[in-house]
Amino acid sequence: MRGIHGGDIYRNRVSVDFSVNVNPLGMPDGVRAALEKSVERCGTYPDPEAEELKGAVSRMLGVPEKYLVFGNGASELFLGILHAVKPRRTLIPVPSFYGYEYAAEAAGGEITYFPLSPENGYLPGDDLLEALTEDVDLLFLANPNNPTGRLAGKAYLKRLLKVCGEKGILAVIDECFMEFCGGDESLLSELETQGNLLLVRAFTKSFALPGVRLGYLLCSDTSLLNDVRRQLPEWNLSVFAQAAGVACTGERRFLEKTVSYVRTEREFLAGNLKKLGLTVFPGEADFILAYSSRNLYEELLEQGILIRDCSNFRGLSEGFFRIAVKTRRENEILLNAVARTAPGEIRERGNRREKAGDLGHLVPGKISERGSEREKEKDLEHLVPGESSARGSGREQTENLVHLRPEEIERRSFEIIGQELEKRGICLPKEQERITKRVIHTTADFEYTRTLCYSEHAVETIQNLIRNGADIVTDTNMALSGINRKILAGFGGEVHCFMAEEETVRLAKARGTTRAAVSMELAAGIKKPVIFAIGNAPTALIQLYEMVRDGVFRPAFIIGVPVGFVNVEAAKELILKTDIPYIINRGRKGGSSVAAAICNAVLYELAPR
Repeated sequence: MRGIHGGDIYRNRVSVDFSVNVNPLGMPDGVRAALEKSVERCGTYPDPEAEELKGAVSRMLGVPEKYLVFGNGASELFLGILHAVKPRRTLIPVPSFYGYEYAAEAAGGEITYFPLSPENGYLPGDDLLEALTEDVDLLFLANPNNPTGRLAGKAYLKRLLKVCGEKGILAVIDECFMEFCGGDESLLSELETQGNLLLVRAFTKSFALPGVRLGYLLCSDTSLLNDVRRQLPEWNLSVFAQAAGVACTGERRFLEKTVSYVRTEREFLAGNLKKLGLTVFPGEADFILAYSSRNLYEELLEQGILIRDCSNFRGLSEGFFRIAVKTRRENEILLNAVARTAPGEIRERGNRREKAGDLGHLVPGKISERGSEREKEKDLEHLVPGESSARGSGREQTENLVHLRPEEIERRSFEIIGQELEKRGICLPKEQERITKRVIHTTADFEYTRTLCYSEHAVETIQNLIRNGADIVTDTNMALSGINRKILAGFGGEVHCFMAEEETVRLAKARGTTRAAVSMELAAGIKKPVIFAIGNAPTALIQLYEMVRDGVFRPAFIIGVPVGFVNVEAAKELILKTDIPYIINRGRKGGSSVAAAICNAVLYELAPR
């Protein structure tokens, strides 16, 4: 049974659990002793102010006690923050921990998901800074990230905090895995000067205490901190949690040992997983993100080993797995289990001496019989996740596809999409086929065949508009950068995004409305036909609908594919009621990349050949 979190040993028969990322060295003896002693205090209420714990953590971190609030794990603090702030719009880079989405949904408001690029190793970059617009109220970001394990540099995060400060955005930075990385990249030193920074940390992972539940929040804005505290229940920390936390603060040498141990075991585990045919992504935390075209989750579960299936993480797909770094003995058990189910081509490839040299000295027994050539390891590192299963099981097929040019990879991708559609018995209308297929190519989501809606003669209409020099207006810089402006310019058109314009910001603040709504009004001033490509803000669609209804402005065409939960579906339905030509994706799905894909599908069809 697969859930939204790891650690489900209650519904699976598990001998070794690699799905949860706690310290492989286990709980320190001093902490265990403190927990055992706490049994004597079970007949009394715990201290609601947690004064001893607060003082101990304050001394450990070198921060004032007034900057600290404690919770029943980090998850309770995420909920407390969201209920205290009540953001109208929350931005979550993905893939990331599901708890952010859970908290944001519970508090209401709009959620925007920002896709981290696999080409950039799932690290946040300048494109995320551009997405931090003034209609964003709160940002969630994990450092290091879960499930990727990537650690964003402190220099980058200081730039991010500067942008957030300028735009009035609260930055919730999750550092629950920071202690596995040594802590040099922590933002603790920025607390004093960054009142919009909320750091969330926990004892859960670094001290192997998931059953005790103890997290803490740091913020120099004491007024905001008090608002969060009021959202938490009284006595939310048991006598066990408080005693364990105090004991943990005296375990500095234990943490130093942990950093060294995890680094060594992560390198050992990652290197051997590569040799066994998995694509392994770089990371710095106590877990590894890997990809395999095999059904590794089920294969290992049959052997009593539980790993984290990451197919339900936004931004990832089937075939992605998160594997915890554990002790050498446990890591060898995992590697042997992976080797037992490895395809024959991996087991048999290479001569015996080379295999024994690669793996035999690392893992006893069966791994030494199933090595792999170094060439295969190099091949696997260059595979595109998600395409491996389509490349066949033979080595020749894999090698041929790895070395394809980008245009050939795209051609092959569309062939696969066509084959998948045929298998599913889906026949697309000929005039809509190129657009729908490009959206599937962008998202790897075949549900768009059912939810994409086209007005009558929609494709012919948008083609004629572009041929006659129409402009395109987007609601994000991400969509603007994704649309092929060179082809559009060849027909006399331009792409615009007014979201970051000073006038947009000024009017939105003065009216107490969103910049997306104001930017639609500014776009109405363009003195030529305008195609609107909306992939992010439902308020943009609502504004367009109201301008059409009131006879103020008539768009030439609307691509309406915003993504999210609040007002998204209703806003799309409003456009469907108008007589404006449209391409709309019903439901919650969409995004800036989808909006750009629809525009590009039309542009590529019209481009001179």
